Order: sequence, then structure tokens, then C-alpha cells
Amino acid sequence: MENGYLSPSFRPFIQVMMKQSQSPFKSTFFKSLICLIFVYVLGHLTPFLPVTSNPIFANLSFQTLAHAEDEEEEEEDEGEGEEGGGEEEASAEEEAEDLSYLTDIGPAADHEFKEFSFLGMSNRKLTWAAAQLHILFASFILGCPMFVVIMEVMGARRTQGVRKAIILSNVFLAVLIGVVIGITGEIIVGIHHGVLYGLWACAFGALFVSFLNYFHKLMNIRASAFVGAVFGALLSMALTPVEHYEVSGIILALVNGAVGGLISNGIMFAQSDYKFERLAHEITKVIGICYSFTALSGGLFLFVMLVAYQDFITYLISSFPVLFMVAYPTLFILETIIMYIYVYSWDPLNKSNKKGRHIVTGVILNILGLSLLVALDGPATFMQTPPKPLDQLMNISEWDKIANMVWMPLNYHRLVGNGTFGGYMVCIIGAYMYLWSDKKEEREYYDWVGYIGNLIGVAIMIPLPAMGYIFVREIYQYDATIGMYIMSDRESMFMLVQGLLVGTMFSASNIYMWVSMKRIENAERFFPAMKFGFILIVISATIWFTPRRFFATMLPEPHMNPDMVLPDNLAFLALMISKNTAAFCLVTVTFINYIFYTIATKTGKVHYGKVNPLAPYVLIFLGFADIWLMSWMGTIRELSRMNWHVYKVFKDVTPEKFAPSLAESGFHVTTLVWTFFILMTAIIWIGIKYPKTKKKEVEPTQAEPQMAE
Repeated sequence: MENGYLSPSFRPFIQVMMKQSQSPFKSTFFKSLICLIFVYVLGHLTPFLPVTSNPIFANLSFQTLAHAEDEEEEEEDEGEGEEGGGEEEASAEEEAEDLSYLTDIGPAADHEFKEFSFLGMSNRKLTWAAAQLHILFASFILGCPMFVVIMEVMGARRTQGVRKAIILSNVFLAVLIGVVIGITGEIIVGIHHGVLYGLWACAFGALFVSFLNYFHKLMNIRASAFVGAVFGALLSMALTPVEHYEVSGIILALVNGAVGGLISNGIMFAQSDYKFERLAHEITKVIGICYSFTALSGGLFLFVMLVAYQDFITYLISSFPVLFMVAYPTLFILETIIMYIYVYSWDPLNKSNKKGRHIVTGVILNILGLSLLVALDGPATFMQTPPKPLDQLMNISEWDKIANMVWMPLNYHRLVGNGTFGGYMVCIIGAYMYLWSDKKEEREYYDWVGYIGNLIGVAIMIPLPAMGYIFVREIYQYDATIGMYIMSDRESMFMLVQGLLVGTMFSASNIYMWVSMKRIENAERFFPAMKFGFILIVISATIWFTPRRFFATMLPEPHMNPDMVLPDNLAFLALMISKNTAAFCLVTVTFINYIFYTIATKTGKVHYGKVNPLAPYVLIFLGFADIWLMSWMGTIRELSRMNWHVYKVFKDVTPEKFAPSLAESGFHVTTLVWTFFILMTAIIWIGIKYPKTKKKEVEPTQAEPQMAE
């Protein structure tokens, strides 16, 4: 996977750009030079993807842990010990290792599989469908509330109760941002414990500044950044377990502390805007309906697993008794209660001037949702990277099974991925309602909703490649066989489709920014630089999804054309340094265009409702492409276990243990994506459009006056 990230401290850069905006030639040259320097630095400093040299079958003693020692193999080992013969023994062992993939070992050794079929779908396809639908609905109800609470804060009047709640919401937002910046710094710069530096510094910087802001003791934004940087850095250094402090770690802590201070000051003293309140409320209505679909699809998934994979689901639950019997039910019940309190208490708490309590409820809802996500990622990653040594797996604690090698990387990836998904689903909501509206005021409002959704989606998507990079890096370090299976073997063409989707999403996001900037006064000064950026985007996206060879194996197999390989003079396009450079360029150009877009909206009048007719369709396409990408990446991750339920521990003995073809997988994923897309369209209609058609003549309810509590 590829990585790329740019520091969020861009105020000096923006000022310089605004000064040079009068000269298109200078502006274009300056931007082009910056982009080229970034690409050059990344191309020469980015390390190659680390690959471990772990042998594929380093530990054959996992059969002991799997309760299925083969008596015949024991007899063969005894016979070989008596006969001796060095090279012959080594050859026999190699053959035994190869044959281990063809034998039924582990807890599934004595299981007689009975084929299961429903509505023409086999056991795997039905499980696949239920799991994908559940994950998509869950991603929506986990991704949207993260910024719904912030939008609710931006729409609320700054009463005393609201300002108290803002302290908690600022800390919550700072934790999310600090984790993302910390991960990116850890990947790009190699800062040890960068995640912890980022988390603690941003959180404590936001907490301290928010507390002072509450009493109006620190209203200056520069002073807030300085105080947040100092206190955030000091506390993060005290809490981060390192033997020696490094300059890079201290700088990262200072940056995150300053970001926390800026966020706290900006949100605490922001002027309330009712549009944010309305948007948050409408999205919450959709979330409430989707929550029911999440529970239904989750129940369907569980029932299918109990029927189609009874032996495996029994083993998995017995491996995580506390998680499945105590933690998961508790978190799920609490989240359900808080979810419905949050949805149905919106108007009553507004009318009783207790908006702050509703905001606190939203923060608690997010904490419970993220806790549930992190908890369930444990068994999911255990299936892919069970802790080593495998012969000691039965002797380790449940926590050690959860905290396996790729548990935290998957948490990071899903955290950012769900946020991106939520942003682009808001794009779909805004685009649909814009097309369905016939009033000028409504079209202006939903044009703004689409703008906000794209703003959120692009902002969170920018660090997403870095999250994917760290996930794949940990897989390579665990077992290079899995990494090569994904990147160079059977799933290489799957990754080609993934690269195509990611490149298409970045391109479409930039197209929307370009189209929508034409409705902004004086935005044309940025167009020359953006045109050059589009050229770089197309080139970068092309390099990103260019494979080394066009067949899905390490070496050509019979009936494969060995000439379907890039010529030697173009082979560099498939190297990781080229992929990383292309990804960095793609992300950097998008970020620069994002800055242009933000400056244009702040310095020029935006004529909402007069956007190019192409814009809402681009937003719908972006949402659809993101749904497709999430389903496709989930497919790649699940199939990377090859013919194992739990890698090298629990064998898949079903008739469908093979990796499906690209065509079969593509058809099945696309069918599921269209199913989810159609369901979401119906939910948006029921949750937002249908109530409006019943009350056409009723004006939107204005925000109630907020009295001090």
C-alpha cells in the first residue's frame, strides 16, 4: 500500500499563496515547484516496503495447538529418525510441508462438511453477502456520528451548557485527529510511538485550552496554539513510554498540541449556524433507520455462520468467551440505548434549552461505537494473524489474542475509512435532495450539504493511504507469504482494481472541487495551478494501478502468456518507490486543491444553488465508488487468508476453500454494492424526502433560543 500526508500547519503557506494570487504565472510556477520538490523528496527518502524472510512453514507444531496431531505423520517421523539420511530427510520434510496445505488439520480435522445452499447461493456467498451488508451499514452508523456531533456543536448557540459540552467534544475530536497525525508521522518520519505522542498531545492540548476558553481566559487563537503546544507536549512526553526523547517526537508532540489548541479555540468561539444544526439532525434521522438495518444484517450474518460454518463459529466464540459473552452484548445494548436516546431526544432537549446534554450524549454514542469497532476487530485480525508461536496459542490470554500484530493497524484503517465513508454518504444525501428539491432555498441548502460532505470526505481520505500502508506493512512483517499473496500473487489483480477505484475517487473529488469552484467569485485565480494539478493526478493514478505483470501468479502457469509483463524499460513503474511517489503526488495535489477550495470559499462569495449540473452526479458517483471500494478491500482482506479460517490454525475444509476468480468476485461485490446503494436511496427518501412532501407548505423550524443553564 502507499502512503502520503502533509502537515496541517498551513497558515503561512496560505498567506503566501494569497499574496501571489494576483500573478497567475508566479502562482502556477510556485505551486508546480512545490509539488515537484515533494515528489522528489518522497521518491528518494521513502523506504521500500519491508519484507520479512519468515519461512512459510516455520512452525509445524501448530498441529498440537489445533488438537489434531496426525498419528501417521508421527510414525513417519519415527521411521525417518531410525533410518537417518540427511538430504533424504530434508526432502521428505519439504514434501510434508507442501502436503500440509492439502490435508485437513486443526480443529476441522474430524469435521464432515455438509454443503449448504439458499436461493441458489452457496455457503460462502451467502455468508459473504450478509457480512458485507452488515459491515457497510455498520460503517455508516459509525462514520457519520463522528462529525454529526461536531456539526451539532457548530449549529448550537454558545450557552453555558453548550460550552461545557464543547470541552468534551473538543477532546474527542482531538483524540481522533491526534491519532491520525501521529500515525502519519510514525510512517513517514519513523517516529517511535508517534501514535501516542499525537494522541496525548492533541487531547491534552485541546483539554487545557478548552478549559481556559470556557472561562474566556484564552481567546487569542495564536496564544491558544502556543499554550496547547506547550502543555500538550509536556504531558505527552510524560505519558509516552520511551527511554530517550527524540527531537522528531518532541516536534510531533508540539505540532499536535498546537492543533488541539487551535481546534478548541476555533470551535469554542465559532458563530453558530443553523444550517449545521439542520444537517446534523437530518443525517441523524437516516442513522436511526440504518441502525435497524445494521442489527438485522448482523443477526442474519450470525445465523448463516451458525448453519454454514457451525464448527468454526463455535471455535471462534470459545476462543473469545469474555468478548462474545460479556463485552460485545454489553457494548451493543448500551450503544442501542444511547443511539435511540440521541435520535429521539433531539427536539425535546432543544425545546427545554438543554442542548449541551444532547451533545454529551452524542459524544458518548461515538465512544461506545468506536469501542465496539475496536473490540470486534480483535477476532477479525486474529483470523488473519494469530499470535506466534502458534504452538503456544492455547496458553495465551484472550487479550493477547485480541492484541495481535495487525489489530491496531486495522483499527486505524477502519477509523479513517469509516470517516471517509460517512463524508461521501453525506455527499449522496446532499446530491439526492438537491435533485429532488424544486424550491430555490432548498436547492441552495442541499448544494451546501454536498459541499460539506465533499469537504469532510476529501479531508479524511487524504491520510487514508497511510493507514492502509501501515496495515500491509504489519502483514509483511508477520508473514511475507500473505503480503506477496496480496500484492504479487493470486490477489494482485484484485489490488489492481483497488488502485483503479482509489485513483478514480481522488480524480472525481478533484473534478467536483473544480466544477463547484466556478460558482465562487474570484476563484479563477487558482485555475492555472489546478489545471497543472490535474495532469499530475492522471499520471499518478496511472502509475498507481500499473502492475508488473498482467497475470495473477508469481510465475506464469500453463496456458498463460509469459509476454504479459511490463517491458524492462518500464518495470520501474511497478516498484514500491514509484508507487509511493505516485501516491504522495496524488494526495499532495488533492490537498493543495483542497486548500485552494477552502481559500476560495472564505474569500469569495459562493452562489449556492447555481452549481454546474454535473456536480451532484459526481457526488453520487463518489459515494457509490466509496461503497464499492470498502466492499472490495474487505474482500481482499478476507481472501488473503487463502484456504484457512484462522491462518495456519483452523483449516477451511469446505468445497469453496479456493480463491474465487476476479470475475466471480467482481460480480458478487458489485451486486452487493448495488443492493446497499438501493437500500440507502430508499432510506434517504423515507428519512428526509418523504416527511418534507407531507409538509410542503410548512417552513423549516428555526432554532429555539438557548438559555443559560
